[in-house]
Amino acid sequence: MRSLALLLALVLAVPCYAQKNFLKGLTSKSGIKNVFSKNATSAVVAEKTRAQLLRQLNARVVQGKILPNATVVPPNCLSERERNLLLHIPNDFTIQTLLKQPTEEQRQQARNLYLEAMAKFRAFKEEADPFLYYQSQPNERRVLTSSERGEWSAKIANMHNQLERLKPYISPQDPIYRGAREYVTFAAEILSPFLRGTVLANTFERTDRKYDFEEFFLYTPKANREAIWNGVLTPVARAKKLAEKLPKGLKMAVLNDEYSVLRRMREMHEANRFFPGWELSYYRNTEEMLAAASANPTSFDVILTDIIVPGGGGNYLTGKLRERGFKGVIIALSAFQEDDEIGRKLFDIGFDGMIPQGLGFEMSDHWQLLIMKRLQNYFYYRDLHHWNR
Repeated sequence: MRSLALLLALVLAVPCYAQKNFLKGLTSKSGIKNVFSKNATSAVVAEKTRAQLLRQLNARVVQGKILPNATVVPPNCLSERERNLLLHIPNDFTIQTLLKQPTEEQRQQARNLYLEAMAKFRAFKEEADPFLYYQSQPNERRVLTSSERGEWSAKIANMHNQLERLKPYISPQDPIYRGAREYVTFAAEILSPFLRGTVLANTFERTDRKYDFEEFFLYTPKANREAIWNGVLTPVARAKKLAEKLPKGLKMAVLNDEYSVLRRMREMHEANRFFPGWELSYYRNTEEMLAAASANPTSFDVILTDIIVPGGGGNYLTGKLRERGFKGVIIALSAFQEDDEIGRKLFDIGFDGMIPQGLGFEMSDHWQLLIMKRLQNYFYYRDLHHWNR
């Protein structure tokens, strides 16, 4: 114990220096052969790997067990490899969900899926750690046989799919969930660098288009501005002019729990002042909206949804629909401000744009024209860039 205490004291004093010298010895040919001897089982190898790495990073020993995080290690001392191999999944944690005012059934479903996925991830990581430790050493990694590569590809893909199931429920910023996703991406890259940019990359990466702040918040580009004289037309005439630039006869669903919003939209639509010629449906509960949109892939062409809605909310709705293959346009109509971080998060979930509207907007003047114009901007950008929805 005395020698261990002295070792830890040295590591605490100079963590970066201690790390580099420790890794030099650990990753030498003799060191790697000792850790990964042919006679060692994967469980023993995993324990040795974890123990050695944890000792290097200011670990502590409690009742014979090596525990991480005794002190804070300077971030610049951790490589991607070390950060992933030392990832620790605690037994007790708080889940950061995407659900807004969820039902008890939804809350329990999210928690059960989370616990199930993390249990499978622990087992996956325990098996993968020795493999990744060895294969991540440029001078020590060996050429895998086709059967080995196929076996590990299947394991990594299966784990990736397990984590994907959490996408509609769990925030991508949840630290444990984020760490698990990064680990699987790291594993894919070690197996084959080609996989990182093609198969896994980022769990929430969009492949249909790139995020652009002004396009996501549906700003009006110069080429799509209305003629000056349109401002003197009556609201009905302006709505008709905007409708002429929109695709014809689309079906749009609106999800909003404010009765006054849905009432005003219905009134304006019936008066031909809000998406005239379109077929509009209205919902106040997320599950009802989800059921209606899932009943038929072509149930709706456009969904206009608030973010905070009973039964899960707009994030949950969008994540679920994208998981089920919904190809329609989903636009957030929310009191949230135009913010780049918010925009990127919504974009990653599967939203196609956002129209910011303050509380009580439905009682203001010309709100319906603003919404129509922003949505018309979306279709302008879509045609300009050839988006697939």
